[in-house]
Amino acid sequence: MASIVRASKYRHVFGTASKREECYENLRVSINAWDTNYVCANPKYMAVNWNAGGGGAFCVVPHSQAGKLRGDFPLFSAHSGAVLDTAFSPFDDDIIASGAEDHQAMVWRVPADLAEREEEDVTQPLAVLGGHGRKVGHVAWNPVAENVLAVASSDHTVRIWDVGQVAVKSTLAGFGDSIMSIAWNHDGTLLAATCRDKRLRVFDARSGSIVQEGAGHLGVKGSRVVWLGSEPRLVTTGFSRTSDREIYLWDSLNLAAPISKLNVDMSAGMLMPFYDSGSSMLYVAGKGDGNIRYYEYTDDRLYLLSEYSSSEPQRGLGAMPKRGVDVSKCEVMRFFKVASNSLVEPVSFRVPRKAETFQADIYPPAHAGRPALSADQYFAGQNAEPVVVGMEALFRDGPLVVAGEAPAPAQFIRCGTKPPPPETETETSRNPPLPPPPASTLTSERQLSPAPSQVEETRAPPSPPPTTATITPVVASNEETTRLRDENARLQAQLGQMQAQAGDAQQRAQRAEQAAADCEQTLRTLRAQLDDAVLKAAKDADALRAQVDAATTSVDEYKARLAKAEDTAREHERSCQGLEKELRDAIDAANSLALAAEKAADSLQAAQ
Repeated sequence: MASIVRASKYRHVFGTASKREECYENLRVSINAWDTNYVCANPKYMAVNWNAGGGGAFCVVPHSQAGKLRGDFPLFSAHSGAVLDTAFSPFDDDIIASGAEDHQAMVWRVPADLAEREEEDVTQPLAVLGGHGRKVGHVAWNPVAENVLAVASSDHTVRIWDVGQVAVKSTLAGFGDSIMSIAWNHDGTLLAATCRDKRLRVFDARSGSIVQEGAGHLGVKGSRVVWLGSEPRLVTTGFSRTSDREIYLWDSLNLAAPISKLNVDMSAGMLMPFYDSGSSMLYVAGKGDGNIRYYEYTDDRLYLLSEYSSSEPQRGLGAMPKRGVDVSKCEVMRFFKVASNSLVEPVSFRVPRKAETFQADIYPPAHAGRPALSADQYFAGQNAEPVVVGMEALFRDGPLVVAGEAPAPAQFIRCGTKPPPPETETETSRNPPLPPPPASTLTSERQLSPAPSQVEETRAPPSPPPTTATITPVVASNEETTRLRDENARLQAQLGQMQAQAGDAQQRAQRAEQAAADCEQTLRTLRAQLDDAVLKAAKDADALRAQVDAATTSVDEYKARLAKAEDTAREHERSCQGLEKELRDAIDAANSLALAAEKAADSLQAAQ
């Protein structure tokens, strides 16, 4: 008998949350209401949008610093508005781009001594990408060409930048409202975007022209888009008119209608899609709930494999590139889950196999972290497939970390190069030498009272002997010696007083530092309480919205049932009226028959 179960190598993939010591604690994740993932990652770092008081900042944490982050860990803080999105370069793990409410995007290099810095924020970006009229909500690196960055803004445009030249090469326009998400296709030639005007668009990134456009999800809460690897297929997540969460599968060559529609559930949280082209698996996580559903894409269909469930809801989610997973443990995906305003929790998805050798059937080649084209080649019209690497090398050597080239001489620092070392102050420049004290303060009592033998040897320089001149020794007078001794004693007394004052000042400074530390700790506690209160309020608001949506749906259902009952009642009323008429007719007929029978009886009696 043939099996009806669809064969799949990833049917039994399961998700596992990391241990507490492997999580990232003591964070201050942004509480901005903009729809963002809040976190991104690569094989070397994890970056999270920071809740900064005034201005904007984000924090880059090396994976070696997992655990409780120290309070003075340095931030990247040059934005004057809240940071809304960050993205690591696919070709240099030390390069990261950020977009913020100050209408700017910035490109940064993570310093090598980041973990050793103490209260010294990174404030000098490699490049500042300005010119947008409103906040920058999304940044995305081209997956094939080096130094090519897409920057989406609420001014209804997406600008394609050559970061090395700090120049805009093309502008994508035609949006009717705020841009909700952007995504490159696998070879970086096309850019898909969803918009609050409920339209899905695909652009030629270099010419700026719209290649395809169609109607997207009909809900008002926004949507997201992701490409399905090298296939000309798109997946969007969004809402229906009745607030049902949906997943649409599209043909990017024809956006007139989706290939298929999948109704997920009814909830208020945005669905965040992530696609792994190596396993052909689509991961869909809902904001405000603890579920991560994963599907397998094949034959233009999405098959639900399973669901990871947690009691901790996620505010955001970031995916590790495939070159960063643990191949030796059959890990196929790793997410970084924003579990609260102070905690990021890694979640690992693995294929349950016990083999100790490389599993080639579940690990096709993945992106190698090397560009296939330069920015000049890309904007000149050349196309190329992404550079890939065999995953067996990762099984043997561990995660693949990529770095940029040596710095090139120029008036600006190209993305992908190391910046020149910052000028550091020398000890002499920080603490210039004091001027030499007067000779009187350095002359000791023994120097002021020379021995007789020394006095006798201290004579005037030799000269021709005059006839009347005599040579006399130069000896300090008793009055001068006494005066110098008194001056020395006075200066020593002043020095003692100054040392006592310095000790008092040092004690006061220590007390002030302790008070400042206590205030900082109190402030952190209050901020944590405020963050928890805000998160609880957001959860309560989401729950109330869900209840309102459910109540609205129930009211609509009750109204429909009431209208149907009214129609039924009117039909019954009309039926009753017909029956009453028939009954009256039957009674009249019966009365007529009875009268006829009486007449017939009377006639019969008369005849007899």
